[in-house]
Order: sequence, then C-alpha cells, then structure tokens
Amino acid sequence: MKIRELYRQTIHIIFGIVVAFSVLYINKYTLIFLLVALIVVGIFLYYYLKEHYLPIISDLLSRCERKKEFGKGAILFAIGLLITLIVVKDINAIFYSILVFAIGDGLATLIGVRGKLKIEYFGKTIEGFLAFFISAGIVLYYPYGILGIAVAFIGACIEFISKKIKIDDNLILPVFVGIILEIIGSI
Repeated sequence: MKIRELYRQTIHIIFGIVVAFSVLYINKYTLIFLLVALIVVGIFLYYYLKEHYLPIISDLLSRCERKKEFGKGAILFAIGLLITLIVVKDINAIFYSILVFAIGDGLATLIGVRGKLKIEYFGKTIEGFLAFFISAGIVLYYPYGILGIAVAFIGACIEFISKKIKIDDNLILPVFVGIILEIIGSI
C-alpha cells in the first residue's frame, strides 16, 4: 500500500468521526452551512489547483490525493455528508451513518488494497468487504442490536458494488445507511 493511501484514509476516518460527533453537539443547520461553505471552497480549489500551485494545500494534496483528483474525493465526501444531513431527520441515525461511513469505508480501503481475494467483476476484495462489515457491525450493534448487524451488511454490500454501478460510495453510503437507521429507529 502506498503511504499516500494511508494518509488519505486516515484523513477520511478522522474527518468523518469529527463530523459525526459534531452532529451531536452543533446545530444541524450550522453544520449544513459549514458543509456548503466547505463544498464551495472545495470546488473552487478543485478547478484552481488544476492549473496553479497553492502552498500548503497543494503540498497536502500531493501527499494524500489520488492522481489528477485535486480534492475531488474530499468534495464528494462533504456532499455525501450534506445530503445525509438534509435527508435524514433523526440525529442518532445521522451520527451512526456518518460514523459507519467514515470508519467502515476507510478500513475497507486500507485493508482491501492489500487483499488477496479480489472479485474482478466489482473491483473490490473480500477482505475490504469484511473490514467494512465487521467495523460497521461493531459500531451499530450497541445502539441497534441484531438489526445493526443487518445494516452493516447492507452498507458493506453498497460499498462493495459502488465501483460497478459507477456511483461514488462517498455520495450514497452515508445517505442509504442513514435512511435505513432512521426507519429502524422509528419502529
């Protein structure tokens, strides 16, 4: 595994955990405003950095971004979180969906890139799938019990097929998990 991917996924996990806990302590609409601002700045930087060097930011991106992305993954991450905050009403469902996404997706990549059992059709590994499923199951078991394990499995499946269906998992994973958790919470 390249050190770049380790940096990238570490940022992914930490940023996601910070946003998840922010949901519990900061007004939801304030977070929406902050994410919109972050997305606008991110989109500006995305286009600006294609042609220009910006000290610190360009250096940081060169250490952790995939080639020619210029922060695209981070923008999609923020958009997925924003959609989740807008669509899902239950704060606990939002908290746990972001936590599952941050930890599960990050670990799926960190472990999956070293995996030996690759399913070529999906472009993913069984080890990455299991890393997501197990970490999400641990996160969701306490608040949701056995239904949390089922949601962890569904989330792992969504992450597993995301490349094949050509929808970035940053956009769909937190939203789908949040909606499912909200439905479970209302039962």
